[in-house]
Amino acid sequence: MGASAVAEGGAAWLRQELLDISSSLYPDRRPVVVRTWCDTVRLHEPRPVGRRHVLLVAVGGDARPASPDLDDVSHAFAAAGWAAGSWWTASPGRAAGPGHEDLAGGRLATARRAGCAVRIHEGAGPGILTFTGWTPVEFTGRALHQPLFTTSTLDGVLCDDCHGWGICMDCEGTGRSDSGMSWGRCWCAAGNSGPGRCVECRGSGATPAAADGADDVTGPPAEEGHVSGIEALIDVAHRPCSCGELRCLWNNTLAEDGERLVARFGGACQRCGAQRSYAFTLPHRELPASPPPPPPPPCPRCGGTPVPVVGGLHLPGTATLRAQELGLVAAAREGCEVRRDDPHWQCASCRHRWRDADELRWTKILRHVLDDSDASGPVHDRGRPRTRET
Repeated sequence: MGASAVAEGGAAWLRQELLDISSSLYPDRRPVVVRTWCDTVRLHEPRPVGRRHVLLVAVGGDARPASPDLDDVSHAFAAAGWAAGSWWTASPGRAAGPGHEDLAGGRLATARRAGCAVRIHEGAGPGILTFTGWTPVEFTGRALHQPLFTTSTLDGVLCDDCHGWGICMDCEGTGRSDSGMSWGRCWCAAGNSGPGRCVECRGSGATPAAADGADDVTGPPAEEGHVSGIEALIDVAHRPCSCGELRCLWNNTLAEDGERLVARFGGACQRCGAQRSYAFTLPHRELPASPPPPPPPPCPRCGGTPVPVVGGLHLPGTATLRAQELGLVAAAREGCEVRRDDPHWQCASCRHRWRDADELRWTKILRHVLDDSDASGPVHDRGRPRTRET
């Protein structure tokens, strides 16, 4: 059944969209629906007020080619009518967000359409490409505001005051004042932090995970019995946490360990916040090498070789700073605004700048330059904090 045969934004439509996009990226590989479930959504009372459908789709695996990469994935989502967000790479030893383990550089991205959202994770090494998608909440009674988070779609533990909605539960985010005062602020549970925002989480819907000490993903002993990374993911996705919860946003990576391959999985339990991790040995096979980036376009003025222009970075990361020092990229300007007419290239010979119609080519080359710069060593400390590359 095609996506056009079902209502846009529903569970069946989302499932078909993810399968179609996965198939377009890997025509020779069949995507796998690893797991589907429903989130129950509550207010203060134990009785649910609605539910949200969630599904996990995986494609690729330990023998997949290194291309398409996450730039191609974002492009495929955009071509299918989705609003694809920028992706980022988690640095080794740093979490990709509250409750997330980076798994040695797995890459993350997001996409949204028709009230649905997708978390895209490209495993490192090369790992599995996974799509965790969720629908808008279907309310059983009166219509309410859509919550920002639920226990399946959040990377950590929910705020006890707003239950993941990110808004005051008494005024439902409207900011109304029962006292009759017209100060434009909520005078209920949110106090003076309104209008209508939760005073504890400031509207984010989340609090940091309370689990003491995240387990190192390299720690658990490797288990045997699986022939592929996706088969191991299916196993992991159906293993409950010690608290009984199955829901977890899994990150994955694959690496050679002597004469074997080891697939690792890690994530945070969506009920208790505990860090979970597993490792599995897989049959040894040669991992595909990363393809070289495409060649840059010649300068339209002199035919010289250009370097990528980086703009819209208020606080550039270490890789960008180092690439600028080495002359591998050119800085567009200060500030975080990204403009539609920003140039993509600067000629190393005549300094001419121009915008390329092939934005995906520019993105691929820029990512390759930044990855090489990040791996080549620390940049001179200019007193700027490290931020994610966007």
